[in-house]
Amino acid sequence: MTPFPFSKSPAFILPQSSPFYLSNFGYWDGESSYKTAGIRFIAEFAKGCELKSKSKILEVGSGLGGSLIYWSKYYHPKLLSAINLPGEQSDFAEHLFDSNKIIVKPFLKGSWEVLTMLPNSSYDYVFSLDAAYHFKNLPTFFKESYRVLKPGGRFVFTNFQLSENKFKKFVWLYLPFLIPKENLKLNEETILDLKSTGWKLIENQNWTQSVLKGFTHNSKDLPISLKVFAKILDWFVNYLGLTYYYYVFEK
Repeated sequence: MTPFPFSKSPAFILPQSSPFYLSNFGYWDGESSYKTAGIRFIAEFAKGCELKSKSKILEVGSGLGGSLIYWSKYYHPKLLSAINLPGEQSDFAEHLFDSNKIIVKPFLKGSWEVLTMLPNSSYDYVFSLDAAYHFKNLPTFFKESYRVLKPGGRFVFTNFQLSENKFKKFVWLYLPFLIPKENLKLNEETILDLKSTGWKLIENQNWTQSVLKGFTHNSKDLPISLKVFAKILDWFVNYLGLTYYYYVFEK
């Protein structure tokens, strides 16, 4: 099985806080347990894009569903929709939504490409947490996200970036993590890609220290498989120029 968070399976080995079952890296500034760091991640994610209540939200790559539960509880959206690969995570999420009486409509099971089924200008926010860097044909995903957003709508996502051009010759090392090599670019290259589609940059934050380094530093209490994964991740950050960014773009 591919190690967390590059897995389609529920991450039960992580210390979760019901009902917010999550599979992100966590946001560790001032946190020391995944129970709080995982929730802090989605709190910071919403804060950075100035998420407004009574909005229409689409999450692409919704995982275990905990982030949708969080936004439903604290932001009372007018509509929640989601796209996620079929499998254990999506099945788990459906049960989670039912048990918490949360309506997610539509909940589309498939790759991000099913986004093409959704109508133009129908959402206030498109979110992708720890998912977009897996997507094939990422520029088209950016364009489709633009299409389904209303004017003034915001596209918010996290992404792995390389710190320098010299590290591009090592991108093949990322293939076991299910990251297409063409997705590994410099931060400024990703910004230019989005601006060329028509996006306006609102936020561009380097979360490497708070997220990746926090996850690796606090992995000592996690199961052995995650400890090994954390050491590999830390090596990529320290020696292969891996960085982690949070973006907010506006249509």
